[in-house]
Parts: sequence; C-alpha cells; structure tokens
Amino acid sequence: MTTKAINLTTNCLQIESAVRDVPAACADFGGLLGAAPIEQELVRRISGVVLDIDHRGCGDAVFQFCSPLTENIFTAEELRRVGGPCVTNLTFFVDDAPAARDILEGAGATTRLAWRTASGSWLRFLGEGNAKPDDALAEGFYMGTRHLFGFDFEFSEAPWIDAAKQRYMYPAFTYPRPQIDDKVRRLARLRVLVDDLDHYLGNIERLFSAEDRTDAYGHDSGPEARSARVALRGLELEYVQPHRGGQLYDDLLRRGPGITTAVFAVDDLASWPQATFPRRDVLGFDIELTAVEPAFGARPAPAPSAHGNEGAPHGA
Repeated sequence: MTTKAINLTTNCLQIESAVRDVPAACADFGGLLGAAPIEQELVRRISGVVLDIDHRGCGDAVFQFCSPLTENIFTAEELRRVGGPCVTNLTFFVDDAPAARDILEGAGATTRLAWRTASGSWLRFLGEGNAKPDDALAEGFYMGTRHLFGFDFEFSEAPWIDAAKQRYMYPAFTYPRPQIDDKVRRLARLRVLVDDLDHYLGNIERLFSAEDRTDAYGHDSGPEARSARVALRGLELEYVQPHRGGQLYDDLLRRGPGITTAVFAVDDLASWPQATFPRRDVLGFDIELTAVEPAFGARPAPAPSAHGNEGAPHGA
C-alpha cells in the first residue's frame, strides 16, 4: 500500500534548540556570527507561557532558542535526555495539519504537544485582509519523530492567505527579509548524526511529498562514517552514520540521533581563524564554516520593514 505523503507549504520556519539560558545563547550566536533578533512580534506572543523563547536570524534562516519554564514540557525532557542543550526540531507549515499528524502517527510517531491557533491582535501583522477567518485557523502539532528523521517535527498551517503580503514570519531562504548584518552568506546545511543512514533517508523520501524534497544525493563513505544528503524545501540535511569506534560513534551512543552541526557558507573562509566552533553546550549545535557555493548567488535585498516573522508554533 502506498503511504500518503506530507505536503509542505513553506520553507523551514525555525530550527529549534532547547537551551539552558536563552539570552546567553542569543548573545553567543550574535557575537560569533552576527546573528540578530528577528520575528519579535511572534516572540512576544509566544514567549513566557511555558517557554522562554527568542529568535535569531542568521544565514537567511531563523533559529529559535527555548528554555523551559516548566518541567513537564518536551524542551525540558530533551535537556534531560541529552544531558544539555540540543536541537529539538524543525518547524514547517503544511497544507493539512491533522492529515500530517495521521501520516506520522501511522509511521510510529507520537504527538508530544497539540494546540489550536487562536485569533488575536497579532493577525494585524499579516497585512490588511490577509488573515484567514478565525474558524480557518488550524491545529498545530509537535511530533516525536526523532526515530524517523533524526529530529522532531513541528507543524501547523499558515494563518495567512497570501504569504507575500505578510511581515510576521520569514521562512528560510525566502525574500525579501529583514536586514541582518551577519558574518555569513547562507546556512549551507544541517548535519544529522544517525545510527542507520538508509532508515532515515528512506523515511524522508517516503513521508514527504516528492515536490518538497530531493532524492538522496552526495553519497560518500570514509574511514569514520557513511553519509548522504537530502533537501527539504531548500534546507540541506547531511545525514552521517559513523562506523563503530571513534568520536562520532561515541557521540551517537551518548546523545542518540540528532542534529549536531549548522554549516554556514562564508565569502572568505581564509579570513576566519578556524572553520569549526564547538558551541553545542550553549546553542545546542556546533558551528562549521565552508566556502560559498556558486549556487547560492548574491544575497537579495532586504525587506523594506524590519519587523516580521513567519511561523506560529507552540500554541500560535
């Protein structure tokens, strides 16, 4: 029987990390790469209830840092499971959130959090006449999919009618977006450490629509690991399965499958004192730099307004 597939309607909204100290994480990210505040109307709406939350833009993507204000939420559970900060999930909008939940539950995922998007004054940031009617605002879900994808998956449906008219959220690699004077050109990829390369790649290809992902490419095998890449709406995921023995394998045994590294492209790699920056204990992920790839092209002009965001996780 053919498995139904999830249809994404946006690029990645947020790359979410569970951290112990949100201001410290934001300051560290800003000091190292020039990451700066973004989507602050959204942050003001969702922070301070069960999570301390802030968003930083860097490399034309949005990073969400979360610290738990209660111990019975998944962010606190992940901090305990890993023993420190970690990337918990990727967030997208989909065309049918309940259907996506059903697909994932059918594949063995669990619903760790569910909510219904509530109307409010925040809808004005979507643009005049651009918000969906109250009764069309969707449910949202945070699904335990680490054993399927190497990360949990959070999603709802877009609350706007026309994405081009809103300045509330800024999905990765969509333009125009606010001016951020970061020190990198673009987020090149996320590295995902896994125990079975074919299993995780197969789940991405099986559970996401072919229109929203690539097939696996860039297969490689070396003395330390096997690897291959796949992209979801332009966000490249580099899956790495370490061979037994060695630091990567020990890391996998200690922390389990997960996103370990954000790789950023820079214009002048030689000008940096080093290409790798261990930051997992603060940000939830390490940072690696690579040379700009020709396919990235020039960075587009910024949005005319610096206020804006594009996502609505955690009860939005």
